[in-house]
Amino acid sequence: MNPSRAFSVVYMFAVSLVFMSLVAGIYVLNAERIELNEQIKLQGIILRVLQVPVPPDAEKETVVRIFSQRVTTVAEDGKTLYVARNEDGAVTGYAFPLYGPGFWGSIRGMMAVDPELKTVLGIAFYSHSETPGLGGRITEAWFQDQFKGKPLMAPEPGGNYFELRPPGTADQPNEVDAVTGATETSRRLEVFLNRNLKEYLAWIEANKTRLSGGRDTAGRGRARTHPGVPISRRSFSCRFECPVGA
Repeated sequence: MNPSRAFSVVYMFAVSLVFMSLVAGIYVLNAERIELNEQIKLQGIILRVLQVPVPPDAEKETVVRIFSQRVTTVAEDGKTLYVARNEDGAVTGYAFPLYGPGFWGSIRGMMAVDPELKTVLGIAFYSHSETPGLGGRITEAWFQDQFKGKPLMAPEPGGNYFELRPPGTADQPNEVDAVTGATETSRRLEVFLNRNLKEYLAWIEANKTRLSGGRDTAGRGRARTHPGVPISRRSFSCRFECPVGA
């Protein structure tokens, strides 16, 4: 090989290696902060779907404080549940993860229901790989707001809690408008949404008495976390503020 050409190849390789090492180093140095920010973002989403008041443009520390004061995390039996309470300790709602395959990749969200399991408090989809302007519109307010206040009517055997109908045709209590031009995303979202709902509502109903007791049961039973969802608020809220000796 021509010496000049060989030098160019080695030089480019060395430069690429240096830049790759720098990028990797920066990521490693900031990995914990990135993870913490993602967890705080998720806390904000959970508070929002549970309709727990949070000041507009609240600082991260404020979000963590409110979450710590108002939400109890339960992680057991392969499920993660967030129980919201008012200042008197009474349960005001339950939030749980939504997770399933979309058209291009996994979709993750969060749904909250009232203490009687009869009404949707809120829903949010926060992670997906769907096409922007099409399936990606599941994150838009108009789509998510359709679920708020919807009744949770027990479906017939083999039926669903919710059906996504062609845009502009939803006219029943258990129907919402699908996203225009995103038939597959809407269809797949409907499937895992109803699957998650049936699973969690049945589990909450079976454990409601214990869940209303006020204890953080993360780690009890056969506990494990749902993908992308922290198992316990304590694991990261203490990085901001915790009682002495915590």
